[in-house]
Amino acid sequence: MTSKPTVLGPAPSAPAEVALRDLATADSLLLALDFDGVLAPLQDDPSTSRMVPESASAIAALAELPRTRVALVSGRDIATLRRLSEAPGSAWLIGSHGAEAELGSDAARDPDSAVIRSPELAPAEAEMLAAIEAHLDAFEHTLPGADERPGAAAATTGAGAATTGSAATNGASDSGSADGPSDFLIERKPYSRTVHTRGLAPEAAAALHEHATEVAEEFPDIRVIEGHDITELAVKQATKGDGIRLLARAGEPTAMGYIGDDVTDEDAFAALDELTNSRALSTGLTVKVGSAPTRASWRIADPAAVAELLGRLVAERTEFLRTVRG
Repeated sequence: MTSKPTVLGPAPSAPAEVALRDLATADSLLLALDFDGVLAPLQDDPSTSRMVPESASAIAALAELPRTRVALVSGRDIATLRRLSEAPGSAWLIGSHGAEAELGSDAARDPDSAVIRSPELAPAEAEMLAAIEAHLDAFEHTLPGADERPGAAAATTGAGAATTGSAATNGASDSGSADGPSDFLIERKPYSRTVHTRGLAPEAAAALHEHATEVAEEFPDIRVIEGHDITELAVKQATKGDGIRLLARAGEPTAMGYIGDDVTDEDAFAALDELTNSRALSTGLTVKVGSAPTRASWRIADPAAVAELLGRLVAERTEFLRTVRG
């Protein structure tokens, strides 16, 4: 289970200050990054998330370099991640907090090495997911005017789809209030449901979070994941740390870097530290985006800073590889 770090971690650094030399000069490099809040600014509507253009260009350039691999590690399901990120076809994807994987073959090493992981729901997991769905639906339908609203939460839709509901409570209304709007989104993923409360009136967000997590009292195996203005209820126990370990096994890099912004990324930071300390990797670099407490070694401000950092890495690694080939 993901645990929040208890120490603030490093002071903020400018992208120009982050020590990239060991990654840039690695014999083989795997750079993994979260999507939302790292490559793409956080959005009220998660379906509108897109990479910062400079980051998209840098990711494409890195993916073209020899002995260099790019991977995205996200809480999004893989189909949605692939669609929204528009990542290069060679990029490896870890989705659903480590439960899903799409790792294309590495022709230079093993043309039959492709890994596709999209596990079926066990009967107990399917029961829990149905209970989550019913629980969230019940919350909406207890609100005033819920039955008349054309935007009422619908039955389960495809992976990554979101429906709009009303969190009108304690004086909030569908049109919002002085304290913030009251619409919320439920994002439906293969193994979870995510309630988005970004921009919601504080009292409505608190009530919705409290209701959402109550279902875990009946089903203790439900994993409650709390992030930036979201509460996710998952029926798989995989973490982003599991995704990092899978990437290391599949790619066998000598160096790895990970850039993340959310609480769930702390599992990835911890896994990368373990791989480095055990000498499974020659070097590892962890970078936190934002001001929250972290175990990462470096901290930068926001997705714009990520774009600048990636631009540096492209330039330094390109120069190193040119020199080596020279």
